[in-house]
Amino acid sequence: MAVGDVHGAIASFSALLKRAGLIDEQHRWSGGKDVLVQTGDVSDRGAGMRAALDLLMSLEQQAARAGGRVHTVLGNHEVMNLVGETRDATPEIFATFGGEAEMREAFGPRGRYGRWLRSKPVIVDLDDSIFLHGGINPDFSNASVNEINRRARRELADWDEGVKWLVDRKLVPASPRFLEAVEAARNELERLATEELREHPETPRIAARLIPVANIGATSLFSPDGPLWFRGFSTWTDEEGEARISAVLAKLKAKRLVTGHTVQQTRRITERFGGRLFLIDTGMLGGRYFPSGRASALEIVADATRPLYLD
Repeated sequence: MAVGDVHGAIASFSALLKRAGLIDEQHRWSGGKDVLVQTGDVSDRGAGMRAALDLLMSLEQQAARAGGRVHTVLGNHEVMNLVGETRDATPEIFATFGGEAEMREAFGPRGRYGRWLRSKPVIVDLDDSIFLHGGINPDFSNASVNEINRRARRELADWDEGVKWLVDRKLVPASPRFLEAVEAARNELERLATEELREHPETPRIAARLIPVANIGATSLFSPDGPLWFRGFSTWTDEEGEARISAVLAKLKAKRLVTGHTVQQTRRITERFGGRLFLIDTGMLGGRYFPSGRASALEIVADATRPLYLD
């Protein structure tokens, strides 16, 4: 059972899981050996963000004990919070953490949510299905599932190392905002490039620490063509997408791709290219963010697929 972007819609998310038979009235795992995949963007916008993350964290352990599995895939909003970019969090969300600074700390390398999310992949391969948040642009990457995940983990670890260097030297506060860290890294790199410091023996080592922070926008974590942000799966025409989807699936040795990220205008799960692609973001949060949004899931049993809607 694959569920797309939750964005803090805890009531709809839990009701959907109950309808699917994956949790009981006490929100405990009741799915036995079933598998739940959440394709990212549990975070931001909706006030129930923390509660939704807590639910996934608890279900992960409960499902494992029952012989089932819960896979949580990173979305662009999870990564944004991991690097201190909270522009899409609301005062109501901050309040559930005790404040904005406390939320950034909770998503830091030593925070409860930061530690857990840093262990999660960008892409998951289960049987014949590939699950990720955004999409795969073959012009950006022709990497395998493992290579995509390794690159994302390395880029996030490099960010953490660079920010730690800045914090240790009090160039930024502990748990800095995203732009604070980026600007501090760029300022320090400019200082290292001066004639006085350019030839210093420590300069290359320090620069290597700071470049991943200064240039975070060029990584697979933030590139518009990277796996967390790419929208081509939804915008490709049938003609241009046919060959590209076939090539991606052949490379990944899979039958279908399942992604979220782009809210479908119909507010229904969209099947494309003869069932080789499913777009499952139907605007679950609803309200002012996604008017007429619906809670939905995609059920996959062997080669059969079926959309499930809360309504």
